[in-house]
Amino acid sequence: MRSFQFVFWITFLFIYILISLSSYRATLNLIGKKNLKGIFFSWSALILFFMVALYIWPGNIRNTENYALYFIFNGILFIDLCFKLLLSFSYLGGLFLQKRKEIFSWFGMIISAGMVILLLQGIFVGKNNSEVKSIDIKFNELPERFDNYKILHISDVHLGSFIFSKKILQDLKKQITAIAPDLVLMTGDLVNNFFYELDGYEEIFSEIAQSAVSFSILGNHDYGNYSNWDSDVDKKNNFDSLILAQERFGFNVLRNENCVVKEGNDSIYVIGVENWGHPPFPQYADMEKALEGVPENAFKVLLSHDPAHWDSDVKGKKNIELTLSGHTHGLQWGIKPAGIPFSFSYLVRKNWGGLYKWNGNSYLYVNSGLGTVGAPWRIDMPAEITVITLKRIKVDRE
Repeated sequence: MRSFQFVFWITFLFIYILISLSSYRATLNLIGKKNLKGIFFSWSALILFFMVALYIWPGNIRNTENYALYFIFNGILFIDLCFKLLLSFSYLGGLFLQKRKEIFSWFGMIISAGMVILLLQGIFVGKNNSEVKSIDIKFNELPERFDNYKILHISDVHLGSFIFSKKILQDLKKQITAIAPDLVLMTGDLVNNFFYELDGYEEIFSEIAQSAVSFSILGNHDYGNYSNWDSDVDKKNNFDSLILAQERFGFNVLRNENCVVKEGNDSIYVIGVENWGHPPFPQYADMEKALEGVPENAFKVLLSHDPAHWDSDVKGKKNIELTLSGHTHGLQWGIKPAGIPFSFSYLVRKNWGGLYKWNGNSYLYVNSGLGTVGAPWRIDMPAEITVITLKRIKVDRE
C-alpha cells in the first residue's frame, strides 16, 4: 500500500510540474513579461512545499486535528490546479495551431478565470446553502396507519467541516418544526474522526433527535479509521464516546440490529447495519444479524451508509422495501443538463444521489449529505435535508 502511495504522489508531482510549466508558457504568450517567471514558479514551489508537508510527509494527514489548515490548503490547491490545467490545454492547442496560439491562450485564460470564480462561489456561498427535498414514495403493502408517514433523512454531517460556519445546521434546526417528522433517520458520518467534534452542537442534535422517534447508524468516518491513535484503547474510547453522545441526544444507534416502530396496531421495522463498502472502505455490516426477528412480510426500512451495499447485497436478494444511504456527497459538484441533476460521481458509482427503484417495489434513496469532505465546496450540489413521505396505494391482502 505504501509503495502504491509513493508511486501515486511521485506521478502527481511530476504531472503538477508539467502543468505548471505549460500554464506558464500560455501566460507568457499573452503577457510577454518574463519577469513573471519568479512570481509564477515561487507560487508553484510554495504549493509543492505544502503538498509534501501536509500529505506526503509520513503520518501528517493521519495525525492532524487541524481541519481548518487542510480545508484552506485543499481549496487553494484545487483552484490552482483547475486554473493551470485549463491554461495547459490552451497552450497545447496553440502548439498545433501556431498562428492562433494567442487566441487559444486568451480562451484558456477566460475559461480558467471563470472556473476560479465558480470554485470560490462554491466555497463561500454554495457550501453554506441547504435544500429541503420532499419526495413521495408509493408502496403496495404499506401498513394502513403509515400512510402519509413522514421521514426526515439526513446524512454525512461531517461536523469537522463546519469550522467557519454553522449556517446549515442552524437552518436544519429551524426546519424541524415546519417539517414535523414522524421519524428521524441519520445514515452515518456524523463526524470526520473524533467524538469531540460534537462539542457545541449538543442542543442542535438533541432537538433533532427529540423531534420524533430517531435512529442513526455509523459511516466509514465514524470509526476513527482515518487517524493514527496512540493505542487501540484510545481509538475504542473515541468510538464509544461517539456512540454514547448520539444516544444521549436521543438517537437509537443501530449496529447490525433492528427496531419495530408502531402506529396503533400497525408496525414497520427500521433496520440499521454498520458500514459496508467496496474496498478500501470497511465491511462491517452483518445483514443476517440485523434481520434477526424481523418477519418476512414486515415493511422494512434499511439504513446503510454506502449505497454500494444496496446494489451488492440487498437489491434482488432481500425483501426490503426502502433503503436509505448517503456517503457519495454527489461529489459536492453537480450540473443539470436539460434540467436533469447529474454528478460526475456517476462515473464511479451509478447510485450517486436521489431515488432508485428495483423490480417494482424496492427503493433506494441516496442523500447527498450536509457537510463536506476533501474539497471545501458545494457547487450546484447543496447540502440536503430529505423529507420522504410514505404513501399507501393498495389495501393489505387478507
